Amino acid sequence: MSAVPPPGRMGWRRELGELLHIAGPLAGAQLAYMVMGTTDSIMMGRIGTDALAAGGLGSTVAFMMVYVALGMLQSIQPIVAHGRGANDRSAFARTLAAGLLMGLACAGPIVLVLLEIEHILVAIGEPPAIAHLAWIYECAFAWAVPAWLWNGTFRNYLAALGRTRFIMLVSSTGCFVNLLLNWMLIFGHLGAPALGLAGSGYATSIVGALMAVALALYAWRVGALPEGMLRLRLGELRDGIGEVLALGLPVAGQWMIEIGLFSGSSLLMGWFGPVALAAHQICLNLCSLTYMVPFAIATAATVRVGYHIGARSPRAARIAGFTALCLGSSFMAVAAVALVFFARPIFGLYLDANDPALPQVQTVGASLLMIAAIFQVFDGTQCVASGALRGLKDVRMPLVAAVIGYWILGLPIGASLAFRTALGPVGLWWGFVAGLVVVAFLLALRFRRRIDQLVAEDAAIVPEAA
Repeated sequence: MSAVPPPGRMGWRRELGELLHIAGPLAGAQLAYMVMGTTDSIMMGRIGTDALAAGGLGSTVAFMMVYVALGMLQSIQPIVAHGRGANDRSAFARTLAAGLLMGLACAGPIVLVLLEIEHILVAIGEPPAIAHLAWIYECAFAWAVPAWLWNGTFRNYLAALGRTRFIMLVSSTGCFVNLLLNWMLIFGHLGAPALGLAGSGYATSIVGALMAVALALYAWRVGALPEGMLRLRLGELRDGIGEVLALGLPVAGQWMIEIGLFSGSSLLMGWFGPVALAAHQICLNLCSLTYMVPFAIATAATVRVGYHIGARSPRAARIAGFTALCLGSSFMAVAAVALVFFARPIFGLYLDANDPALPQVQTVGASLLMIAAIFQVFDGTQCVASGALRGLKDVRMPLVAAVIGYWILGLPIGASLAFRTALGPVGLWWGFVAGLVVVAFLLALRFRRRIDQLVAEDAAIVPEAA
């Protein structure tokens, strides 16, 4: 495959095909992970209300920490993509090994927090009975942490190589295995012990381990595992860890800030009562669902932009970046219209038709989804722009933009509109719009300036060489 697409319209078409080839399966994989979470909630709900509340709380806390660690491991993508574009695999072994070691290093502190979750939850005011049930769940889930981080390491590595179809296959298969194991281990079917809430945690642990093993075996089977990875010297490992950390820590910080924004908004929304909070949570869940597609496109942008930069073709990288931006924004625009059009039927799926609060939740939720229709386009733009910048190994600006957009502007503006005006819950979501508009603008502008600078430098070098 040529590193540089043909100029003009064919270049855009070819790059669109490459992006879809990577992003399509990744979007399917991300949706499969969400289905796993939904399956866990449904199965825990069959145990009882307390089990659902405690298990849901425990799962949310655990995956928030795992998610931040996975943000750090995103740095594997641009490193491998640059090497692939330059036809230089020398960094592959130390990068993959560093990712696996950093996954283990991050797993330790996360597991320690999870095993102390009962004391932490009681200290912040959760009922002791719920805190104890959450601890039971976390004791089983804790085994999943290293597996899920290794799963993420291999997933990032294979995505950077453009091998995403098997990732989707593993994730989809994991959905069915997760459902089966939940059914067996929670209720004691097919000769398995009836472990109750702990059974759901063990199911997640087993599925995570199986997925990590499957991805590792696939990489070995197709010859994608870098040679000499087990013979690396200490200095090579140190270099690999240093590069992974240098690129990954800002990404992890950016993801932590984003998580904090939406977690903080949920706490603030609770002040407006259960109806507003229910509508808020449903809308966030819907927005998270549609966000999986631009998130996958962002990964594709990282891989394609990084590949072209490694191949010293900034013009092709510019085509890849802007094609990804158009693709992500266009999808989110269509998704926004669909959410608004089907708002009331969607809310009916989340709540019982006989629930007396349903009309109120639908009314508040419809107002929030109208605002979501605006901010979703900008959310998709900032997500893909951040991915394109990662392809340039530019990871500090997204972190700075997130701090400015989300915590200096977005959340304060939303809180002021919610509590100091008559807008109420709607005002909080207008804060989302303000923050996301700023972040999307800053990151898109940053990518344009950086890539134009690289194109100009390349144009200056070519005549000189001639």
